[in-house]
Amino acid sequence: MESFQPLRHGRGGVGGIIQTAAIALRRALNAIRIYASSLFLFLFLLAATVSVGAGKPAGPMANQLAPSFPDDSSYDSLNKAITINLAYLSGQPPGKTVQIDGKTVPLARLAKSLRLLQDILARNPSPEELDGLMKEHFDIIQAAGTRGSNPGQDLLVTGYYQPIIAGSLTREAPFLFPLYGVPDDLVQRNPRKDGPAFGRLENDLLVPYWTREEIEKQQRAAGHELVWLQDPFDAYLVHVQGSAIIQFRDGSRRGIHFAAKNGHPYQSIGSYLIRTGRLSRRTSTMQTIRDYIAAHPSERDEIFHSNPSFIFFAWTDTTAVIGSLGTVLTAGRSLAADHNFFPSGALGFLVSRRPKVADDNTVHWAPLHRFVVVQDSGSAIKGRGRVDLFWGTGPEAGAEAGLMKEAGALYFFLAKEEAPQASPDQAGTARGNGS
Repeated sequence: MESFQPLRHGRGGVGGIIQTAAIALRRALNAIRIYASSLFLFLFLLAATVSVGAGKPAGPMANQLAPSFPDDSSYDSLNKAITINLAYLSGQPPGKTVQIDGKTVPLARLAKSLRLLQDILARNPSPEELDGLMKEHFDIIQAAGTRGSNPGQDLLVTGYYQPIIAGSLTREAPFLFPLYGVPDDLVQRNPRKDGPAFGRLENDLLVPYWTREEIEKQQRAAGHELVWLQDPFDAYLVHVQGSAIIQFRDGSRRGIHFAAKNGHPYQSIGSYLIRTGRLSRRTSTMQTIRDYIAAHPSERDEIFHSNPSFIFFAWTDTTAVIGSLGTVLTAGRSLAADHNFFPSGALGFLVSRRPKVADDNTVHWAPLHRFVVVQDSGSAIKGRGRVDLFWGTGPEAGAEAGLMKEAGALYFFLAKEEAPQASPDQAGTARGNGS
C-alpha cells in the first residue's frame, strides 16, 4: 500500500557563449579604461549579441574571460528579489546543499552570495564598478543548455505573467468556462527523487489521474468549480501561467493560484499547432495561438486536449504571484527553471533580448541583461535548455511575455570562499544604476 500525504499549495508553473570577439572586446575595454556608462553598455551589448549561441562549453570560467555584467533594470527591484530569496533560504534546514555544475554548494553560500551583492548594491555602483566587483568577489559559472530544447541555440528564454481576467462565481452567460478546485479523488504520493506523483486510487493502487480530455468531456471535476470565465482561451491561459487575478463585475478582485495538477506531462499547444502545419515556428506566439483558436472554434477542443496536463486551483488571500518556493515573485527578476538543473534560490545573470510593445502595437526589440534569482518552476519548464522570466501582472506584461521566445545565456554567481565585503572606495556613491 502506497503512503500518501495531503496536497500542498504552490505554483505549477538557461547558456550563453563567449566568442573570441567578445574576449578581445573585453580586453580592449580594460586597456582604454572607458568611463562613459553609455559607451560601456553599448559595447557590452554588442559583445553579448555576438556571443549568444556560439557553442562554447558551459561550466566554471576564468573571470577575465567572462562577459560584462551591467544590469539594465532597477536596483530596487533586485534588492526586493534578493531580500525575498534570503528569507526563503533562512527557512531551509541547516546544512542543506544544492548542485551547481556538478559541484555541491551549501545553501549558506547561496545566501552569502546574495548578501554580498546587496552590500555592493548599497553603494550604488556604476555599471563598470558593478562588473568589476562581481568578477573580483564571485566565482562565475556558465549554465549549461541543451540544443534539443531550442534548435540551433543553447538556451530558450521565454516569459510568463499573471493575467487579470473577468470572472463570475456563478455560471451565467457569458461566464461559461470554469477553473476547478482540487477534486476529492486526486491524491499525491509521498515525494520521491523525481518529485511528487499525482493520481487516483483504484483498488488501493495509485493509477494515473484523468487527462485534460477526460476531465472536460466526462466532467470528472464537476462540483469543484471555483470561478467561471467568459473565454475558453483565458481559462487555458491560467493553466499555463499558474495564477491569475479574477475581477468580478462589482470591481472587486481575488487571487487564484495553482493548488495541484493531474500529473500528466505538459505538452505545448503551440508546438502542436506547428507540428500539424497550422502555425509556423516563426509566427507562433501566445497572441497568434489565441487568434487561431478564435478563428477555428471547431478545432478548439482538439487543440486544448493535445495537452493532457491539467491544473487545479485555490483562492488566495493575496493578489501577488506566489512561486513554487512559496515566495512572492518580483517582476523582471524572478526566474522559473527546472530545479533539477538550476538550484532554487541561486543568483544568476540572464542575457537575451526583450520585446517592447509600443502604443500602436508595433514591436521593437532591445537587449536584456540583468541579475535574476531562481524562485519558481513550471510544468513546461523542464531540462537544462529552458528558463522562464516573470514579467509582471496585467495586459502590458502579458503582451511582452507572450512574445518572448529568444536565445539566451545564464551565468551563476557564488561568493568566493573568502570574499571580503565591498569597501566604500570600490563602489561609487550617488551613481546611476545602469538602467
